[in-house]
Parts: sequence; C-alpha cells; structure tokens
Amino acid sequence: MPTNALSGWGRYPIVTAEEDAPESLGRIPSLTGRAYLPRGQGRSYGDAGLPAAGHLAINSYRLDRFLSFNPYSGVMDAEAGVTFQAILRIALPRGFFLPVTPGTMFVSLGGAIASNVHGKNHHHSGSLEHFILELEVATPMGTLICSPAVHPDLFRATVGGYGLTGFITRAKLRLKPVETAQVECLRVRAPGLDSLFALLSKHDADYEYSVAWLDTLARGRSMGRGVLMLGNHALPSKAAGTAGSAGMAAQGGSGAPGTDKAANLAYRDKRRLKVPFTLPGALLNRPFLSAFNEVFYRLSRGGAGGKSREGFEGFFYPLDRIGDWNLLYGRKGFFQYQCMIPDPRGEDGIAAALDFLSGNGLGAFLSVLKRCGDDRVMLPFCKRGYTLALDIPFRGQETLRLLDRLDDLVISFGGRVYLTKDARLRPEAFRAMYPESRAWMETVRRYNPEAKSNSRLAERLELWKT
Repeated sequence: MPTNALSGWGRYPIVTAEEDAPESLGRIPSLTGRAYLPRGQGRSYGDAGLPAAGHLAINSYRLDRFLSFNPYSGVMDAEAGVTFQAILRIALPRGFFLPVTPGTMFVSLGGAIASNVHGKNHHHSGSLEHFILELEVATPMGTLICSPAVHPDLFRATVGGYGLTGFITRAKLRLKPVETAQVECLRVRAPGLDSLFALLSKHDADYEYSVAWLDTLARGRSMGRGVLMLGNHALPSKAAGTAGSAGMAAQGGSGAPGTDKAANLAYRDKRRLKVPFTLPGALLNRPFLSAFNEVFYRLSRGGAGGKSREGFEGFFYPLDRIGDWNLLYGRKGFFQYQCMIPDPRGEDGIAAALDFLSGNGLGAFLSVLKRCGDDRVMLPFCKRGYTLALDIPFRGQETLRLLDRLDDLVISFGGRVYLTKDARLRPEAFRAMYPESRAWMETVRRYNPEAKSNSRLAERLELWKT
C-alpha cells in the first residue's frame, strides 16, 4: 500500500501513514483486520482524521454510491464516502436540502457523522445526530446495524465518536424539504459585543439560520463588533416565476407546469477560484488583519435594509468558492480553535475570550459566533449557549502557550473545545472539558477492545488510558 503524507485541513500536524481507498464495501473486512482509522475527505482541521502510529488510513472517498432515495419523505441511504455536495446535487432538484450542514459541502457523510457536525441552525435543529435514522458500522467485533432504537449505545458512541468504534459503511439520513435553492438573508452590523448579543436574541425566533462574523482585534467599546448574518430558505418569487415562464415561452419553451419549480431548485456548479501555492504566513500579520476587519465591517451592509436574496452557496459555503484556501496560512498551517461556553455564563465567557484574544494579539482571519442547543450523543460538544470559532495562524510555541491559556479560560466558564477541529489540546484539559469521556470510552472499548481503530487525536489525548 502507498505511504503518504497526511494532514487535516489546518495542515498541522503532518504525519506519514499507509493509505488505501477501497472501491467497494466488500473490501472493508479485509482492511479492518489490521490496525486502521477511517478517513474521509480530510476536512477536519486537526488530527481527528489522522491514523495512530502504525495504523492504516482507510479512505472512503471511492465509497460514494447512493443506495436509495425516497422523493416523498426525503430519506436517503448512501455509502459513507458520499459528500454533502453530491447529496445536494441529487436532493436539491427534488426539493430537499441538508437538515444540518457545516461551513463546507466538501465533507464526507461518514466524516460528518463521526464529527456530529452542526451548523448555523443548531439553536433550532441541533446537530446531525437528530436526522440520522440508521447506521451500518464495521466494528472490530463485527458489522452491526445501529439506530436510536437498535444497539443505541453503539449509535450514540459512533455519532460524534471520531471513528473509534469502527468504519461507518453506510447511513440513512432524513433531509428537509425546501421550495427553492435560495436564501432570504438579513445582514446587520453590531458596533460592540453587547449589541451583537441583543441582536442574536431579537432575531432568534424569526430566522432559522444565524451566524456572526467578529472582529477579534477590536478593543475598548468596539470589542466584539461584528456582522450578524441571518437567513431562511426562500419561497418561490411570484414575479420571478412569471418572468421565467414568459422568458421560456419567448425562447420556444413550453412554459409547462413544473418549469418554474425546476428553475427554483436547480443546482448549479459555480466557477471557483483557487489558491495556486502556499503563501508566506507572515502576510497574515496584525496590520493586515486589522485592515481586513475594518473593510469587511464597513462593506457588510447587504441590500435595502440589509436584506438580500442569494443562492445557498454564498450563504452556507462562502469559503468553498476558493479552492485550497488553507494555503493562505503559510507552511506552518493554522489552528481552528472552536470552543463552546454554555448558558447561563455564555455571554460572560465569550466576552472574556474576546478580551483575551484582542489583548494578546491573537487576531483571526475568520471568526464566527453562533448560538447552539444541546447535543445528546455520548460525547457532546454543543450545549445550549454560544460557540466561537477562530482561524489562528500557527506562529510556533508562543501560539501553543496562548491557546493553552485560552483552554484554561474556557474551562473556567464550564466550556469545551470541538475535537474535530483540534490539534493541540492537552489530555488534562480534555478530561476537565469532557467529564462524559469515561462512559463514552467504556462503550468504545465494548466494540473496539484492542484499539484497532485508532487516531492521533486519541493518542494525544490519552483516551485509552481514561
């Protein structure tokens, strides 16, 4: 088998491991007979998708078949290597959208389940776990079907379980009905953190999706200033439908019933820019980030009254328009630090974190704040409160020391770090953040007693010693 250099999307750390990409599920039993780790599209930022030392990376990207799709219920059955982009290509023209999606469509279904991904609607809909009807998991103890009702312990340990129970081979997912491929958006600028919290509360019931961009370098009264971006799936526009029918008639089209529906739900691949090579990391310095933040804040107004109507890609996946955008952070890579701080201390904790970031010059090129609800898996990341995600360039040991201090601050407010994006959390900090880890690992051991499926994340956090 070929030996390749592997990393997460943050490009730190980089490891060398054997890698195989089976073309059929029939090969999985022969590969899982040895030490391994399932791997998807490599879009988790840190080392959750990197195999432990001496383990094989079993890549799922060729396991990309749709097994069934019910056009009435929106229930889809697919292999683990199917990407969210492929799901949208199939489901959107049929009137269905992903019930939960992270900020990129280039993730695999298996990887999204192993990370229990969440999105801009977590405060309304929760994480992906709520829409998974059934899983097939090739565990070291045998291949099993699991669901909330059948082998529920395996189900709750596998969803958000980072691949440690075994290889997810296929999954049934319930999609959500939509009428168009567009989003009705509202963008509102907030001059400071208190006003941003007030806006999130004000619009919570009116918009299914909400996310705020933050200026992490702003200080004083401007600390936490940002732009709140809200959205709902758009309904068909009567004016657009009339114009569309007339236009088709003028071109010799039939204008038959269903024509406008097809146009409203069309999936169109967008032309994408691409970062051609790794840029010098020094470009993302404090003066550049300060200037970028100022320009972004000033220009973020939207249309009349901040309202606009745009395609789903611009709202849900803005960075997908730029291929290999992780090369912008230089050869050392970057950390995506995402923490969650639960209510009732959520607002105070986020304020303290932003004060720490601005005071220590930890400016982030991308900083987002979201409201979240409660996860129910064995190792939950989200609880009702706030989550803050930051892209922080890696500058060496000083960056690591500052993030260790930020961990301690997060712990003091009862918070935790999202493991699927982590690359440097200390074992003792993990145990303080995740008291549920002991019960989770007991279940993991039940199905993977010899740690056959194992990752660098598990090694670093000393999970098997828990």
